[in-house]
Amino acid sequence: MSLSMTEKQKRDFETDGFIIMDPFFTPEELERLLAAVDEVASTIQSAQGLGPDDPFAIRNALAHHDAFLDLVDHPRMLPLVIDAIGWNIQIRTTHLDYRPPYPDNLDAGEIGSGKGEDNQSGYRNVVWHPDLAADHLFEAPSLDGRLPFMEIKAFYVLSDLTEPNSGNLWMVPGSHNRKPQELRDLGLTIDPEDAVELKLPPGAAVLWRTATWHCVGPNLSNKIRKIMHVGYHYRWLRPTDYIQQDPALLSRCSPVRRQLLGAMATGNDPLGDDPVFHPSSQHWITHDENDVPLRAWVEQESPSKVHI
Repeated sequence: MSLSMTEKQKRDFETDGFIIMDPFFTPEELERLLAAVDEVASTIQSAQGLGPDDPFAIRNALAHHDAFLDLVDHPRMLPLVIDAIGWNIQIRTTHLDYRPPYPDNLDAGEIGSGKGEDNQSGYRNVVWHPDLAADHLFEAPSLDGRLPFMEIKAFYVLSDLTEPNSGNLWMVPGSHNRKPQELRDLGLTIDPEDAVELKLPPGAAVLWRTATWHCVGPNLSNKIRKIMHVGYHYRWLRPTDYIQQDPALLSRCSPVRRQLLGAMATGNDPLGDDPVFHPSSQHWITHDENDVPLRAWVEQESPSKVHI
C-alpha cells in the first residue's frame, strides 16, 4: 500500500528510474522559491565577487533560506519519497544550481561529454554518469556490478526549461538497472535515441533514482537556469553536505525535520545510553523510537509501510 504513489508512478519509477509531476508547486510556492533564489544569489554574488552572468552552485542550500528548508519535508513530496525508499532516511544533499545563459563566444561541448569550453569555464557540462558510482563508494560492495539502491533525489524546476538546450536534465530511462561498467565500456557516450531531455516548465518536479545515468545540457537559452535538488538516503550513511547541522537551525525544526537533518529528534547521545563502554550508533540501531518520528507518521498513514 502506498502513501501517495499511484500504480502508474510505481511502474514508471521501477521501469524508467524517475517520475515527473507537472505541475507540482502552486503559483504561490513557486513565487516564494524564486524570491529566495534571487535573495541568495545576491548574497553569493556579493560574497564571491561574481557577476550577474557567472554560474554558481550552493550545497547544503537548506541552511541558506527557509524556503529551501521547507522542501525537505514538503507535504506532497515526502510521501512519495517514503514510498520510494522508506522512513529510515535523512538528507544527503540540498543543491541550488544557478546557471545563466552561455556567453555568445562560449563553445558548448557535446552533451554528456564532459568536454568543451563550457565545462572549463564553470558551467559544468558534466559527463554522463550515475551518482555515487566511484569505486570507493557504493559500487565496491555490489555483488552483480550494479549500484545498490541507496539514494533518491527530488529535482525541482524553478525556471523555464521547456525549450531544448536550456540547461535541461538528461536521463537514460531504465539505466539504474545497468552496470556502471557498461557505461565505461561505452566510453561514457550515450546513443541519443536512448536518452531523454526533460523539457519542463517552472513549478514541475521529478523524483528519480540517482543510479539512473544522467547529465546536464548546455544553457543556450536567454533565461537563467534555476533548479533545486534535494537528495535523500538512509540514516546509517553519512551525508555529504554536513557533519552536523547548526544547532540553532535544529532547535527550530520539528522532530521530523530533525530526523531528516541527521539529528536525534530527542537530543539523545548519537552513540546510545553507554557511549563510553558500549557505543552504538543510533543511526544504525535506534533504541528510542522518538528519534525516528517518520516511522510513527508512516504507521499512522499506512501501517503496512512500516516494515518495508
